[in-house]
Amino acid sequence: MKKEINSSIPGRTMSDWSTKGIQGYVMLMLEFLRISPSYALAKKIRGSKLSESKIKQLIIELYSKERREPLSKTEISQALVDFNQVLETYDLFGDVSKIPFKEWWLKRGVDIYGSPHNKPKVCQIARIEKDEAFEPHFNKNLEQYLGKIRFTEGNPTSLVLGVPLGMPKSHLLRQISKLIDLAEIPLPPKSQRASRPLAAKRLRSEPLFIQLRTIMYRARLPEAQLWKIGIHAKVSPKHSKVLNLELKKKTAASSQPKEHMAMLTSRALLKAKYVAENAARGIYPSSKKVLIPHYDFNELYERMRLYRPELRARKPK
Repeated sequence: MKKEINSSIPGRTMSDWSTKGIQGYVMLMLEFLRISPSYALAKKIRGSKLSESKIKQLIIELYSKERREPLSKTEISQALVDFNQVLETYDLFGDVSKIPFKEWWLKRGVDIYGSPHNKPKVCQIARIEKDEAFEPHFNKNLEQYLGKIRFTEGNPTSLVLGVPLGMPKSHLLRQISKLIDLAEIPLPPKSQRASRPLAAKRLRSEPLFIQLRTIMYRARLPEAQLWKIGIHAKVSPKHSKVLNLELKKKTAASSQPKEHMAMLTSRALLKAKYVAENAARGIYPSSKKVLIPHYDFNELYERMRLYRPELRARKPK
């Protein structure tokens, strides 16, 4: 793939202290939404005036196409219920098929994930000089802090302290640290700090990148063997070392790594579909098992071409 997914995270000028750490994951979410066939169908439905019966037909066709067995009544019911979530996600995130992430973030992402508050910071309310009974502007400064500064920070739980100066800084900091510990206010994980928390408490980007690369290379190279897809997608550097893309004959040295690479690639491909379909339902990042629609990799390739101009059109067969 000539142009790898850009892992640099664009910023913004608004108060983004609570979302900077998750912008990269939201950017990856948009990549998964572009992959999802259900999200693509949601775009088609919202862009046309279709009857309820026609919409239901399209949904059932998407989830039943090329299945070995027809959908059960329970699966049909679940697909229809789940697709309402997909439509809700589309209404919130909009058409992401071509829009650059930075532009989407400013138009929609800030409102979805951004914090309306400034980053809380330590603030000096007053300074009382030695032998001074009362700081003249104390009440005014305290009112300013409580009524304005703290309000813009979202009224976080705070300690109002009296810090006597003229003592070793290390001694004072130990006492302050102890008071903070006694307050027992938990620090929310990075994924939970935004106004719309992410599904995973522990965020790991590398598995998501592997899954994206795997499904994208599957779309780019539909005829390639899975172990070759795995090498392109960097699924397992360990097995890649002993495999050669040009190798045509099986040897004792390469047979087992090929099988392992194919297995790992198949697993990454399945997880990519789960992540994409959960994302389409507004749950991200999650590889929870859900009903997966039909993935037409030729259609996926054409969707990829909308936002990756370096990809060439395929010659008709």
